[in-house]
Amino acid sequence: MIDLESQLQRLAADLNHALVQQLVDQGVLSTPAWRAAFEALPRHLFAPKFTLPDNLGGQSHDAADSAQREEWLRAVYQDEALLTDFDEQGILVSSCSAPAVVATMLEQSGATDGDSVLEIGTGTGWTAALLSHRLGSESVTSVDVNPAYVDRARDRLDALDLAPTLAIADGYLGYPERAPYDRIIATASLRQVPPAWLTQVRPGGTILTDIRGAYAGNLARLTVDVDQSAHGQFLPTRANFMPLRSPDQPFLLQPELSRRAVRGAGETRMTRLAPTVLRERGRVFAFFAQLAMPGTESGHVKVTDGPVYFCLTDPHTGAWARVEATPGNPAADRQVTQGGDRRLWDELEAAHELWLQLGQPRREDFTISVTPDAEQVVAHPKTDKRWSLPL
Repeated sequence: MIDLESQLQRLAADLNHALVQQLVDQGVLSTPAWRAAFEALPRHLFAPKFTLPDNLGGQSHDAADSAQREEWLRAVYQDEALLTDFDEQGILVSSCSAPAVVATMLEQSGATDGDSVLEIGTGTGWTAALLSHRLGSESVTSVDVNPAYVDRARDRLDALDLAPTLAIADGYLGYPERAPYDRIIATASLRQVPPAWLTQVRPGGTILTDIRGAYAGNLARLTVDVDQSAHGQFLPTRANFMPLRSPDQPFLLQPELSRRAVRGAGETRMTRLAPTVLRERGRVFAFFAQLAMPGTESGHVKVTDGPVYFCLTDPHTGAWARVEATPGNPAADRQVTQGGDRRLWDELEAAHELWLQLGQPRREDFTISVTPDAEQVVAHPKTDKRWSLPL
């Protein structure tokens, strides 16, 4: 008779194999060596406790709960991000990235035998483990600003006989102690490419990171030149990593501005844009909008016993715009109220019109360049349009 623990081990192996095959079928996992790493390092070893996203029900799972072990395992092996840590205010600060995103990052990094890699954002330790299996522990460095994450990752990696260099450090500054690297891979989002990274990558080496504006995260891959400039392109894959926590990389998310916007008195008119415009078609327009509307944020606010509003805000000037976005009420989607020194909805309409005129460019149609003096520019090569980072 097979005991319960043996059954769960067999289930975990089956679920992991099925997940790997799913990634192969999707075309995001194609290199045999990376496939072998995913097969050898099952995801459940790095996610003993987590919460599912709201769209999957929002349930919490814990491997320590013996009565729920099978449910926990099945949840682990969905191709979804797992929410692994929240701060004192209940704001998500760490996750185990969706397997398809992890596979895409590793494949797109171009990391191969003999390469040294710096990972920014240790988190659960899963990506560091996959890198170590593929490249050898001696070739991998991973940093995180949170000591608890580094300690837990080290324990998990030790149990698997993997020993990459793990360090508590501000990822925005890289990790000069082990530089130079052939690759930097960031599993956290940033407003711009940190200048320190350019000095820590060998000429011809690459940086793969999630450049995040207010409305969408977007993977970019850059090649570093001998003069410590870097040039590259955005990739088709949309990422959704946690923001890098660093004093040098502030994120200005201020949800109270959206709540203030729903109460503000301003000018009201009709609009041709619905509030869903920034979420349509995989956020393709959202990428462009954050270039054209620097310094802005967006959010939804539910009024108690009232409608839902979609709000645009500018934390620097206090300008705002709101549009009712109550589900099932499309007529309200066409009225906008604006206040402050910037007419944010006017800017959004102008950005949308320009996007249409340019032929609805996708994120992969844009290039990114960083000069040695840290000027960072996103460009649409088929036109003369250029935008400076940070967004």
